[in-house]
Amino acid sequence: MKQILVALLFVISQSAVLAQKNAVIDDLLSSYEKINQFSGSVLVAEKGKVIFEKSYGYRNAVKKEKNTNNSKYRIYSTTKVFTTIVILKLQEQGKLSLEDKLSKYFPSYTKGDSITIRNMVSHTSGIPETEESNNEEELLKQLLTKPLDFSVDTKWSYCNTNFYLLGYIIQKVTGQPYEEVIAEMILKPFQMTHSGFHFNDLKDENKALGYEFIVGENSNEALRFKSDHPYAAGAMYSTVEDLYKFSEAFYTGKIIDTNLVKYMCNPYLEEHYGLGQEVYRIQNSDKILFGHGGLGPGYRCRFIRDCEQEIAIIILANSEMVPVDKIAEEITGIVYGKSQKKIEVGKVTQNDLHQIEGIYSSKEGTFYVRIVDGMVVFNGSILPRVPLIPVTKTLYKLVDSFTFNFKTDQSGKIKALTVTNLRGVKTAEKTSDTFPWGIIGTATTSGWDGKDIVMQTKKSNPNLFYLKNYPLNAGELRFRLNNDWNNSLALNNDDKNLCYDGYNIKIKETGKYDIVLDMTIASKPRFSLKKL
Repeated sequence: MKQILVALLFVISQSAVLAQKNAVIDDLLSSYEKINQFSGSVLVAEKGKVIFEKSYGYRNAVKKEKNTNNSKYRIYSTTKVFTTIVILKLQEQGKLSLEDKLSKYFPSYTKGDSITIRNMVSHTSGIPETEESNNEEELLKQLLTKPLDFSVDTKWSYCNTNFYLLGYIIQKVTGQPYEEVIAEMILKPFQMTHSGFHFNDLKDENKALGYEFIVGENSNEALRFKSDHPYAAGAMYSTVEDLYKFSEAFYTGKIIDTNLVKYMCNPYLEEHYGLGQEVYRIQNSDKILFGHGGLGPGYRCRFIRDCEQEIAIIILANSEMVPVDKIAEEITGIVYGKSQKKIEVGKVTQNDLHQIEGIYSSKEGTFYVRIVDGMVVFNGSILPRVPLIPVTKTLYKLVDSFTFNFKTDQSGKIKALTVTNLRGVKTAEKTSDTFPWGIIGTATTSGWDGKDIVMQTKKSNPNLFYLKNYPLNAGELRFRLNNDWNNSLALNNDDKNLCYDGYNIKIKETGKYDIVLDMTIASKPRFSLKKL
């Protein structure tokens, strides 16, 4: 009777611990959702049992359709784990070897004589990054004109081109399209029925649209690639439940032998990367986690595994304004029982936000601080667009160790910004309270290498930029802020709406045009081009 009572008390205590973890994770994610910094789905499992699964935000923000645990998201570079597993599976079958030279499969690429498949899955090949291409011949043509970035096996450099080539090798070896091989070896055997490729063509009510900013009717969809880019380097979509199935199958040796799984986990030349997957070392801990992140227009992904304690953490998000690394770190801490600080958002007024908005410059680079529907968005030479959390009216943070301190002059006006992180301190002077947008491209006299043709504004409407009766050549253009490629707007794949890093706007006829860029709604830029 005593033993039964002890066992019962243990079960009750364990249930209480799990309930507490659940509540803390939910509180964390709900806090981020309230400040527009999380939209997506999260699953956490321990020893084969799901202990937390919940979704937040919207799969379609304009229609107010909420994300569910069945929402489907792009997973971008997490695809690389699938590609690497297939390569190792083909080695198990005797169809290729990690020691095969690249030139075996691409004889015209003579630099491949010294590059092995192992070098490609570990990003130690020295192969340079290439432009987007879904054509093998076109890809090789680019590579033939470029030198290696470094001698093979001497450095580590993350490069999608390695995995484009691996996708083509898989096709050559199997005689099947890459995505069919992934489906036959992984998706079908493990009932991953909600995962696949060709996300643009997916007709499914559970499809989560990817956003630059989620602000209701003014939400702006992020770039939708016209092709299934980036192929074997990141073209897949999935759900949290499917990725959990994959985690259980992969790390327990059901897809490839457990010795090969361990081999993938061993760091190769760099402590943070093995073969086709990342190695996460937790600060002030002996814990080592494995998996892969995914990051691209509209979506963020974290696929994490503690092989020793059989813990899986999967985070899928459909907004770029999600600090996914920070959230992953915080959820990991909760799972391991670390105390969790609550997100504290300092009270700031619209005037406070207006004061810090602007451009900041130093010798080390240029920083941009914009206010988008009450959210402070920072980007520049050290970071892509990220949301900041206000602490006070002049102090903001990304994480506790990454702060943004706005300095004032004697009159209280913002004059400088000091950015502090683990790499040091950078200070930049405020050079502009406004944002000078212009046009650049072959349709302009500047070409692609010159400076922006600066657009005009009026004091009465400083967010409306225009050029009247301006001569354009037949060619291409895009809108650019302050001559800075970190901030350029062009077309989404519908050839109508603007998004960051989109496809160039084509000017079919030489002539004079009225050009307007409307940034009145910061989250949803609009434009018009009228030939006179």
